[in-house]
Amino acid sequence: MASYRSYTAIAEWIDDAPAATMLALGINPDRRPSETMIPRLLQALDPDLLTAAIGDWLNGRGTTTEEPATRQAIAVDGNTLRGSRSSGNTARHVLAACDQDTSVVLASTDVDGKTNEITRFKPLLDQISDLRGTVITVGALHCQRDHVTYLAERGADWILTVKATSPPCTSNWPPCPGEPSRTPPATPAADTAAARSAP
Repeated sequence: MASYRSYTAIAEWIDDAPAATMLALGINPDRRPSETMIPRLLQALDPDLLTAAIGDWLNGRGTTTEEPATRQAIAVDGNTLRGSRSSGNTARHVLAACDQDTSVVLASTDVDGKTNEITRFKPLLDQISDLRGTVITVGALHCQRDHVTYLAERGADWILTVKATSPPCTSNWPPCPGEPSRTPPATPAADTAAARSAP
């Protein structure tokens, strides 16, 4: 909405926009939406579908001045939005997927107090229609067997940050999908137990 924050300001922008802009947006210049119609439209939109549509559109338009990468790389990371905390609410936390070549955020999802980043991983990437051939990079929190299985099913490759304290990545687990069998390292049982219980 052209960076305008109030319905009145949005309506004024719509009234002042050239006819060519209205046509490009699919709006009849002679039947522009009124100020009372704008909030009804915005409240009727599904935020997840809107985010997915915008992400797909941005992904298709992404350009850089440098030589394009041979494969698309998408970074997944969560952040707390600065300035989003108020006296009655905790700070807003979001999980986002960003194209590493263009710095365009392709998808995002809220992580509220009833859930965490791990459970929002799949809904986040479900907003991106095609992951085939992409490389997904994530932090140690997402070193989860279910996440790797999901990425393999979507045709993506991945780079995971692995920490010794991540039980799914210890030697007694079977290899991830597509990974050859490996010989477990000679790690004393006491060391493994200590790693699993480390804070």
